[in-house]
Amino acid sequence: MKDKIVLITGGSSGIGKATAIALAKQGATILFVSRHEQRGQQALQDIKTHSQSSAVYFFCYDLSLMANVRRLAQEIKSKYDRIDVLINNAGILPGKHTLTPEGLELCWATNYLAGFLITQLLMDLLLQSANGRIINVSSEAHRLGQLDLDKAASPENYASFTAYCDSKFANILFTYELSRRLELTNLTVNCLHPGVIASNFGSTAFGMLKWLFRLGRPFMKSAKQGALTVVYLAASAEVAGVTGKYFKNRKAVKSGKQTYSTHLARQLWKLSEEQTGLESEVEEGK
Repeated sequence: MKDKIVLITGGSSGIGKATAIALAKQGATILFVSRHEQRGQQALQDIKTHSQSSAVYFFCYDLSLMANVRRLAQEIKSKYDRIDVLINNAGILPGKHTLTPEGLELCWATNYLAGFLITQLLMDLLLQSANGRIINVSSEAHRLGQLDLDKAASPENYASFTAYCDSKFANILFTYELSRRLELTNLTVNCLHPGVIASNFGSTAFGMLKWLFRLGRPFMKSAKQGALTVVYLAASAEVAGVTGKYFKNRKAVKSGKQTYSTHLARQLWKLSEEQTGLESEVEEGK
């Protein structure tokens, strides 16, 4: 990973922070994003200390806002001429139905749309890499998800875990569709389940869900363990050229049946363009 430039969203804690430390130790230049200024600054020092690397840089943006995703992309483009690895890791589990100031459901905007948009906006930098890699952090929870945006956008009968599952389902649909569209390029796109991690994730949940997180915490993976598959996909020569796959414990496995629907994937892509106000940088394959 020496001299590789890696961008990680959701990098100030949990899997993102552990990934940053591991890749920095291997010689990568780390750019990480967090919405929390204080937490991000602390993570910056922690990553530098634990990796003994000074090539670590923090960008403070709340990626639930598409305007901020655009600002982040603009800043990255002004400072770097390529990105070798993009890790879309930012994720939340809201305690209640919340719309962003842009009118998007918070979980959907953060967990899915932000990754879709930043990937598109940085596509030209990713294509400058000799062997660029895009990694989307999903979850086994995708197996309970579906593409039902009307339901996710409505406060009626809203369930935060359902919204989370739907966002992770979308991550995988997006991964597979993007890999098809990038088939003739030097870029690979994969997604993964990191395991259930004992981190700050789930801290905004409430009621029974929050109780379950607390009860299950002793049985959860550490952030370092959860980062293993992310680091593997970012750095291992074993997956060079491998694309359009879903990984679990550093092995490619089958995702849920509906994630392989090209019809759903194209529907999602069109919807994503509309919701982000973007004309895609990557054309649909014929």
